[in-house]
Amino acid sequence: MGTESGASRSSAEIRDESSSPDRSVGDVLENAHGHHGNIVAEVLSVDVQEGLTGEDASLRLKRDGPNVLSRDKGDAWWTLLLRQFSSIVVWLLLAAALVSLVTDGIAEALAILVVLLVNAVIGFAIEWRAGRALEALRQTTPINARVRRNGSESIVDAAELVIGDIFSLAAGDRVPADARLVEAINLQTDESALTGESVPVTKTAAPVSIASVLTERSSMTYLGTMVVVGRAVAIVTATGPSTELGRVGKLLAKTRSETTPLERRLASMGRMLVYGVLAIAAVVMLAGFVRGDDPALMLKVSISLAVAAVPEALPAMTTLILALGVLRMARQQAIVRKLSAVEALGSTTVICTDKTGTLTENRMTVREYRLSDGQSFELGDRGPVSLNLDRLLRTSVLCNDAAFDSGTDKKETIGDPTETALLVAADLLERNAASERLRYEKVRECPFDAVSKRMTAVLRDKNTDKYIAVLKGAPSVVLGMCSDAITGDGTLAPLDDEARARFLAVNEDMASSGLRVLAFADRSLETAPEEIEQGYTFLGFSGMTDPPRQGVESALRSAREAGIRVVMLTGDQLKTAGAIARELNLSREGDIYSIHASEMTAMDDASLAREAARAHVFARVSPEDKLRIVEALQKAGEIVAVTGDGINDAPALKRADIGIAMGLRGTEVAKEAADVVLTDDNFATIVKAIEGGRTVYANIIKFVHLMFSHNLGEVLVIFAALVAGLPLPLLPLQILWLNLITDIFPALALAVEPASRETMRQHPRAPGEALFSPRFLFLIFWQGLMLAAITLAAYGWALNTYGEGAHARTVALLALVGVQFGHSFNCRSRTRSAFNGFFTNPYIFGAAVIIIILQTAAFVITPLSQLLGLVRPDLNDLAITLLCVLMPIAIVEVTKGLARYRSDIPLKAKA
Repeated sequence: MGTESGASRSSAEIRDESSSPDRSVGDVLENAHGHHGNIVAEVLSVDVQEGLTGEDASLRLKRDGPNVLSRDKGDAWWTLLLRQFSSIVVWLLLAAALVSLVTDGIAEALAILVVLLVNAVIGFAIEWRAGRALEALRQTTPINARVRRNGSESIVDAAELVIGDIFSLAAGDRVPADARLVEAINLQTDESALTGESVPVTKTAAPVSIASVLTERSSMTYLGTMVVVGRAVAIVTATGPSTELGRVGKLLAKTRSETTPLERRLASMGRMLVYGVLAIAAVVMLAGFVRGDDPALMLKVSISLAVAAVPEALPAMTTLILALGVLRMARQQAIVRKLSAVEALGSTTVICTDKTGTLTENRMTVREYRLSDGQSFELGDRGPVSLNLDRLLRTSVLCNDAAFDSGTDKKETIGDPTETALLVAADLLERNAASERLRYEKVRECPFDAVSKRMTAVLRDKNTDKYIAVLKGAPSVVLGMCSDAITGDGTLAPLDDEARARFLAVNEDMASSGLRVLAFADRSLETAPEEIEQGYTFLGFSGMTDPPRQGVESALRSAREAGIRVVMLTGDQLKTAGAIARELNLSREGDIYSIHASEMTAMDDASLAREAARAHVFARVSPEDKLRIVEALQKAGEIVAVTGDGINDAPALKRADIGIAMGLRGTEVAKEAADVVLTDDNFATIVKAIEGGRTVYANIIKFVHLMFSHNLGEVLVIFAALVAGLPLPLLPLQILWLNLITDIFPALALAVEPASRETMRQHPRAPGEALFSPRFLFLIFWQGLMLAAITLAAYGWALNTYGEGAHARTVALLALVGVQFGHSFNCRSRTRSAFNGFFTNPYIFGAAVIIIILQTAAFVITPLSQLLGLVRPDLNDLAITLLCVLMPIAIVEVTKGLARYRSDIPLKAKA
């Protein structure tokens, strides 16, 4: 099994503590599958029932280190820096520097190399920041383990597990370390992460041959594998790098950053743009030749123009915007595991959500018991507990895997919310779960699942050596397994059709009040049966409440305003689900249309899609039903987000356009299958995540709008001047300088543009919508033309005032700096006024300060001004520059106002 380093380091110490010093600890750990579990525990000096002491665990953790796998640290900083010199833009710059050297422009060549270095540093900084952001995204919610220490159970971070720890497993859990099973009940695990075999593997506590290969070691569970069904108790035999997963180097925690469809579209468009710009540069150079300009100068101008026109920061900025946006979502409790999910979030049209814990607080509380003898007991009454209620309470704590957390002073619970509610209620009524469980030894258990809708357990009474079977589950299922019911005097009455109908009516009455109803039954046995499906005695019902989460109703309203429909998928009864839906105002009209899962069996996919298009609630759904609902909605053209927490939800999570797993109560299988993990299990967080996805996409569009309109304006200024026979308005170094100060900083400011109030008042973006629609292309074209026209007008004024030369080119440069910065405010929204939310993004004003400082430095630092060929501007020049800042804003404001007027869009229209 793995390298022996982790085990061998501790062999001497553990052997000293062991009651069997002749036994080789290293051999037992390496071949734990071939030894009995008790022998493994003996060698590791741990009692299976008590677990390690806290002191032992601390010493072993200090000795062996945390239970974590080594992580891929990504590319080194110097690799990222060198990567900045591998693009076509860099080669164009180097070509410009080479031309300068050949034409004795040494100073100019050095300046180009400095610009090249500055661009590389900025690109490196952006990529480094994006990389760190992506690394932060990989830090998802930690894996927890249910561990026995000091004779009690507690929840600890799996990183704190040590060799010899005793821990429990249940369906849906990820195995937190390599471990030898000491108890296994109907256990099957998915070992595909380790072996590549997708078929679940049956596990038992029985030893196997020491010579057995990894895939045949049925007595072992391994780090990174998943529990499919059943439950188990196991003893840790290896942690961290010493595990099988660590040995073979399949680092489960390692994920690679993904290239999203959006990034691929931008990269493809960027390549096409390079070829187009090179063609324009060739035309510019040819026009200069025809006009008689210096060939070397025209070559440098053409190359510089190509560099200025190509948005070299596009890929890095796109990744940065995605990563920063997703980090913002993580701070709002939504961890996006895949960057590609951000795009789909903005397109979501339907959210299929669980009720418990998502729309409600997942704080189940038993409100009342209704017994089979007709008696009703409300928990708040705190009256005397009858014998029949006591019998029901005994069943509720024995047919239950929840426990009180010994790691806290308060009576906090561990386990499923429904089971913890039963445990707390029994405790309040002085039914001690711990002493009850000490009296009874669990012999066999069938855990609750969404298909059977029941849990059964067979237990041996240590005092009498007799057996009882206990049962809890959905009322109709439990009643179907009962043959009689207990009466008020303790006798048994046959459970005939009339009695069943009477009990089902009680269930309906409780459910219509919004209570979640569970039924309980038991059966006394002389011997432990292989299977028990009938013959139970019905005891009664418990009714639980789970209040709606605070803020969910407003989140549902926000979803409706955003054009997103919400459908509740629940395992609850139809009336319970309907009552909760009405309380949450799930329907705008107030009428709740609910469908029972049994009705789906008669529907084909087309009928189901039609019904799902108007349904608010699907009740009593199984995981298979959930998957079918998702597929039907997708076939109807919907973009579906679906929530899930259980192992059986994984197919629906994978099939949905956006799978959303619950971080608090969700199984590791569900989290692995999902695109988004909610750390607070709150529906309002889903709506925030959708808003975040829309904001990220909008910011990318704003950046693209700014970059392409700026670059087009620069190209048109040079091209139009040459066609008109005017002197070159900008020199090559001036173009590079302009590109440096007016593209990067405003673009970074737009990358963190906050969501506007109108973001969630839009209907979802069509998933197939082209990034560059004809309307968007026309917008970029006419605005680039506007920027060029304003700049050429300022340049014409300068030529007329100062004549050809450095002063006129200085004015041209200032004009371009001015129009591009002014246009940055226009790019914050294509429809909303620039003055609507003018101060909501302080970074854009920070970009203004940086641009002013850099441009001022270009005038006052003599060597820099000489290198760039600039002269100090006078007041008239500065007035022209200010006019160039304001004119693009004024022109675009007029066009936006006219568009809103023609479209009858309110002033605060969608962004």
